[in-house]
Amino acid sequence: MIAQNIRRDFNGVLLEIKTDETFSIALPGFSTLNCVTTVKAGELVPAGFNWNVCKESDTSVCLSGENELGKWLLEFAFAKNLGGINGISVKMSGVLQQALPDLEVAVLKIASLKADHILTQGIAMGGCSSIKLPANTSFSSHYQTMISAGDHILQIGFPLMQLQPGKVHGNVQDHELQDILVSYRISHFGLKKIELDPVTLFAAKDGFQLMYDWADANIEVKKDFSDMAAPGWNSWDYYRWTITEEEVLNNAEFIARDPVLSKHVKRIIIDDGWQYCYGEWEANHLFPNGMEYLAKEIRKMGFVPGLWFAPTIVEPHARIAQMDYDMLAMGESGKPCLSFQCMKRHGFVLDPTVPKVRKYLFDMFKRYADMGYGYFKLDFLGSTLGARKFADASVPRSQIVRKIVEPVYEAVNGKARILGCNYNFEAGNKVVDAVRVGGDIHATWKGICHNVASVAARFWGNKRLWLNDPDFALCRSLDTANDPDLTRLLCCLVYITPEMTDSKYCEFPLVEEVSRPQAEILLSIVLAAAGAVNLSDNLPRLNERGLELARRVVGADSGDAAIPVDLFRSDKPSYWFQKVKDYHRVLLINWNDEPGTYFFDLKKYGVTDDSAVNFWNDQIVKINDGVISVELQPRSCLLAVVK
Repeated sequence: MIAQNIRRDFNGVLLEIKTDETFSIALPGFSTLNCVTTVKAGELVPAGFNWNVCKESDTSVCLSGENELGKWLLEFAFAKNLGGINGISVKMSGVLQQALPDLEVAVLKIASLKADHILTQGIAMGGCSSIKLPANTSFSSHYQTMISAGDHILQIGFPLMQLQPGKVHGNVQDHELQDILVSYRISHFGLKKIELDPVTLFAAKDGFQLMYDWADANIEVKKDFSDMAAPGWNSWDYYRWTITEEEVLNNAEFIARDPVLSKHVKRIIIDDGWQYCYGEWEANHLFPNGMEYLAKEIRKMGFVPGLWFAPTIVEPHARIAQMDYDMLAMGESGKPCLSFQCMKRHGFVLDPTVPKVRKYLFDMFKRYADMGYGYFKLDFLGSTLGARKFADASVPRSQIVRKIVEPVYEAVNGKARILGCNYNFEAGNKVVDAVRVGGDIHATWKGICHNVASVAARFWGNKRLWLNDPDFALCRSLDTANDPDLTRLLCCLVYITPEMTDSKYCEFPLVEEVSRPQAEILLSIVLAAAGAVNLSDNLPRLNERGLELARRVVGADSGDAAIPVDLFRSDKPSYWFQKVKDYHRVLLINWNDEPGTYFFDLKKYGVTDDSAVNFWNDQIVKINDGVISVELQPRSCLLAVVK
């Protein structure tokens, strides 16, 4: 037992370890975080650890303890981030009495914390929440969680690449965060020795710099993203599973003929719908000449052909599912299971810990790269983790996605670029060139509002770790297309069941409540992301207003990811500031259903330029004494180019 309270001052970060096995941490702006450490195995929650001091110095304190589950070490240490901010790291490890199917280790359990705002990170694309308190909801966050209180922001961080998957989760109750668990979840791990990454806590007034410093500390491989930022066209959002060889070529030919689009669009990407089924990656009857022919035709027009795969998903009628059970991941029973489901399509998943699977992936992608495909969109990668068990139980779940993509990377490196879609970021940045950061976007007002937090919250990764892909740059809307089929595709009809009497929530089209002003918001956010710009419309059916949008968005300079200035104090950022080459862009968005006046003081950001134009119509934007002031109509924006 700890005989008396232990106090340490780590350069202004205060730690107190108490005799009752609780401890408190104080950082700038956060006077006291009262914490405890817990472990849980199924329903078993040991009462404590009976901690003893086993090692200490001026910069660290290490405790050892034991309970019904095993022996444990808990280390508190002084930490300093790349920006010179002082903080603290908390690291836990253990040796279990026996390997367990389910274990949660809460390195920090914080009963309550007063806050003004919390910004969470999803584990893969989408999944971010920007929550302004007071509120009543739950939250779950990965990698770096940002908690605002007064003029300081607390960052709770895990490494990007993790020994075991970690997250922060809890509840928001009025003005407080409650029942906060900073924990690692360890499932079906076959070893008794448990190694966990340190959790770091830093607090500062500049939350953006904290996030940049975290990103810089987690760069696995530095890359050149200059050619990745070139715009492309993708078949998915307009065509979905109706795409054909003919329609791909029609759009490619349209781009090649257009004097503006042809200058900027560099890739033609065939998304889901070209293959026989998930798990049998051969052309279906809608691509009668095969995929090698299509790659050659696209290259003849001067474009790089790209191709979509869901590399680990195997539908039940695929030959692998029928004959090669040893390639499939398993359920609790130890047998292959249908662990994938999307849009009512079900599938098994490949087990990347099996050498035969890794060879299969290497051979398949080498074959398609040799056909001439220079870009691969790998989808549903995180869905592989729907399986409970993998053949090699010594591989942590945090490393499964990395093991999927590694053989693909080895097969195409130097020949093709890789976009990770539904890519768990914990797989690192070496094996991908771009990652999806936003969720699925459509030309719907609901979709635009839902997606913005995830695009805004990932500014830290763009052109540092990878190229951010916010999802598609959609130009079609209710008044920018001459298309009799604009609202024909009702992809959610699959959710209507025989007994359902009210099916209105399953009948929405892919274009809804969006006209040109809302399309400008969607496209402005794509440009603010400063990453991938992929058109995904039936381009020949856009009218002149729609084509103007397409030409402007692909012709825009790609700069740094915009800073969403009000990210740490709003639900949806309205104020964005972006550096582009030797000039700047300012994006102001009115998310409301009433008009509003918006101000942006350029002087606060060191900008002395006094001329600006509206990116979307070239009209002059007035700057008075360094301030842009504009009246915005409901659901509209201003994207100002300041030079």
